[in-house]
Amino acid sequence: MSATFTMLGTGGWIPTARRATTCCLLSMPEALFIFDAGTGLARLLEDEFRRELEPPAREVHLFLSHYHLDHVCGLVYLAAMFRGRGLYLHPPGADITGLDPLETIDALVRKPFNPGTLAEMPLDISVEPLGAGSQRIAGLQVKARQQLHPDASAAWRVADLMVFATDTAADPATAAFARGARLLVHEAWIDGAEEDDPGTAHIAREAYVAHTSARQAAALAVEAGVERLVLSHLNPVRSPEYHSRMLDTARAVFPATAILEDGERITV
Repeated sequence: MSATFTMLGTGGWIPTARRATTCCLLSMPEALFIFDAGTGLARLLEDEFRRELEPPAREVHLFLSHYHLDHVCGLVYLAAMFRGRGLYLHPPGADITGLDPLETIDALVRKPFNPGTLAEMPLDISVEPLGAGSQRIAGLQVKARQQLHPDASAAWRVADLMVFATDTAADPATAAFARGARLLVHEAWIDGAEEDDPGTAHIAREAYVAHTSARQAAALAVEAGVERLVLSHLNPVRSPEYHSRMLDTARAVFPATAILEDGERITV
């Protein structure tokens, strides 16, 4: 089985002209899986990507890693792109985040921050939280696990196709979770070379509380035995040259590493 993977938002925290915040697609004949609802979700309004919502009979599932605003602000966009068709929304279960997912979603999408709730939007939406472990979604095995992040986040795995791991410190359990997958999509907030220099080591110490370096993500890819690694959730205050150095650092450890541009597709 093959699928098409598309990064709609490759950045974290702050959207820029080049990189929207986190959102990616796994497009398969039977279903479209969307991971996170950052500002990149808005690209589904563009002609090039609206075709992903056709045919309307194909199931669409939106999985959330956690509730930070740069990953969920697109929830208020849903009526614009899914009006008149079904959508399954899968926030992480309370066993992963410690939060009631239905109450949390209602708190995010309501007056006075939005004209109404998700239930009041003109679309057919089913909110189905998913806890840690394995479940069948659109005929595929989907797994979830809790990650190392101050506000707990979920990693997602779809069969042997891909693993999506963002907003997490480097975690050896991620390698076990991703073992044998074709594609690992993993955050890379810093290069990792910072830890080698006493003058910049504090940058690494601060980042590693919640995030992963390119060097660490590449090491996880090696340990997991994946075919490809895509670095995502890039730091928007860093320059393109810095991101290029991150790619070089990761490739020195795991050659099959890429940084995609928003809208770029690869076959999985």
